[in-house]
Amino acid sequence: MDDIRREVRALLEKYGTDTKRALRENKKLSYLYALAPLRENLLEWYDFRGDSRLLQVGADFGALTGLFLRRCASVDVLDGEEESLEVVKARYPGEKRLACIADSLLSDRADGAWRERRYDYVALIGSLKREEPIAAQLKAAARLLVPGGVLLVAVRNRFGLKYLAGAAADDADMTRRELEALLPGGVFYYPMPDYRLPGEIYSDAYLPKKGDLTGAQALYDYPRYLLMDVGAAYDAVCGDGQFGQFANSFLVTWKKE
Repeated sequence: MDDIRREVRALLEKYGTDTKRALRENKKLSYLYALAPLRENLLEWYDFRGDSRLLQVGADFGALTGLFLRRCASVDVLDGEEESLEVVKARYPGEKRLACIADSLLSDRADGAWRERRYDYVALIGSLKREEPIAAQLKAAARLLVPGGVLLVAVRNRFGLKYLAGAAADDADMTRRELEALLPGGVFYYPMPDYRLPGEIYSDAYLPKKGDLTGAQALYDYPRYLLMDVGAAYDAVCGDGQFGQFANSFLVTWKKE
């Protein structure tokens, strides 16, 4: 088990469900991404069906698993590394509606009986892998949906102003045009400052106007020295109606017709 997973397991053993205290007494960005209640803002507003079945692709320290368990009838977590699943089990001990599956979307294991299951929702929240074809990952996820089921996809925008300003990129990225081609008819949302710690979520029905994001900054992971005035850049793209192209990340909902 790598260091961060071991450290998060230790925090869960020490603090249990009191993640706010754990974060208050242990200040580290990776802990914040793993345990912050703010993570749930990404989909807290979404209208999940209470009798639904959801597949979460990528353990992600169980950051959104609690929300999914509260809103859906059952949750399966799929991750290729057993160590990552152990963190989820430690975070939600004894949860009978939770199943952890040690496998991946594109594996060809002969014992993958879970592939015959069908889900109302498949969530890929920051879990698209850079080293595998993204189109194939999305196609495999869509195959697991029932008719009318929904993909929930969050991914970093390759042209996000935060990253153009010098913020480190550590996960897969896509452009809006690429996502539109792979998920035709998908509905786009724009979490700010990003999908990991969203404070606000915009959509094409309501985009920020010039001045709305002048002081906006990703306070936790910006580099010390920025390559641009991010507030001024947001003013420019919002004033020109281009926010959807330069938002830091995307959340896309796509329905299988």
